[in-house]
Amino acid sequence: MPAIKEHITTKLVPQLRFKEFDGVWEILKLKEVAKIARGKFTPRPRNNPIYYNGDIPFVQTSDVVNANGKIEVYTQTLNQKGLAVSKIFPAGTILITIAANIGHVGVLQIDMACPDSLIGITPNKETHNYFLNYYLATHQEKMDYLAPEGAQKNINIDFLNTYKVPSTSLPEQQKIASFLSAVDEKIQQLTKKKELLEQYKKGVMQQLFSGQLRFKDQNRNPYPDWEEKRLGEIAIKESSNISANTIEENFGEFKIYGASGLLKRIDFFRQEKPFVSIVKDGAGVGRTLLCDANSSVLGTLDIIKPKVKVALYFLYSVLNNVRFEKYIVGSTIPHIYFKDYSSEKIRIPCFEEQQKIANYLSSIDTKIGAVNNQITQTQTFKKGLLQQLFI
Repeated sequence: MPAIKEHITTKLVPQLRFKEFDGVWEILKLKEVAKIARGKFTPRPRNNPIYYNGDIPFVQTSDVVNANGKIEVYTQTLNQKGLAVSKIFPAGTILITIAANIGHVGVLQIDMACPDSLIGITPNKETHNYFLNYYLATHQEKMDYLAPEGAQKNINIDFLNTYKVPSTSLPEQQKIASFLSAVDEKIQQLTKKKELLEQYKKGVMQQLFSGQLRFKDQNRNPYPDWEEKRLGEIAIKESSNISANTIEENFGEFKIYGASGLLKRIDFFRQEKPFVSIVKDGAGVGRTLLCDANSSVLGTLDIIKPKVKVALYFLYSVLNNVRFEKYIVGSTIPHIYFKDYSSEKIRIPCFEEQQKIANYLSSIDTKIGAVNNQITQTQTFKKGLLQQLFI
């Protein structure tokens, strides 16, 4: 009997713990640590304009999904007539999505009205709201998996009332929440830095390709004027016959790209030199990718190569500025054809200026890539923390 008790106790201690805390954690039902209430919005149809466009924030499911733990952005507002048929939850309340996107959570930063597609969780005085929010966030996939299947998959108050959550002393909860909040703050800072670099690159590209910004040669003299060419005059198109299902069981060291970027690594390659590819049909049509040497693409992408002396990265940058949507044909599956978009007019500088432009833009991409790696590493670090800090 003592051995069984010891085994249970071990399971109630997290793997990672701040040194000033000890003892075991309790496992309780959610209703024992918080008040649980459903949002409200009774009108049908929901889109009746007489209830909207007032000054009362009206949080939506998508706002919670996109909140990254703190709900401060809202996409809809109610007027007083709308408020009368809805329900306000105060700042500090945890909101959880219960249908479609199930189990996403966030803490309200201001008072907001909530529809019946959300449930508000108000922790008691012995439970820290961010501690509970972080824990519930780690269970989003599990909640979605456990959600009862009916006409529509969803969870409800009964489901949440008995959902098991950990409980420890309030000071330990606060310490954990504070530490994880610091990690989140780091991720937000890095994300903002990445966004600023991307905005800077976009502005520089607009100036470069409009002629507002020009490089000079080593003697500080202007380069010759840019020439206007059609894409088909400076580049050729090749095709791929590789389909996704033919490489499902293929693994190796060589990259193969799909519509969203690197798909996987396989044991062969079709292109020896770097190249540009363009998604030619389906989702993401017109998206451009800069592909490495010794790689391949799926058949849903065109392979674009210079046929005259053109810096590849410059060609890639030019293609990023092309509005391929004007060449789309097909209503069910959008498609673009090289025979159409090869007529696109392109302004081309001399090769030396191309190289300077390419090097400058590539250096910005390197910085963006480095920040993106930091974001990924920090997110991985946070994921590991969540797995070890909670039971």
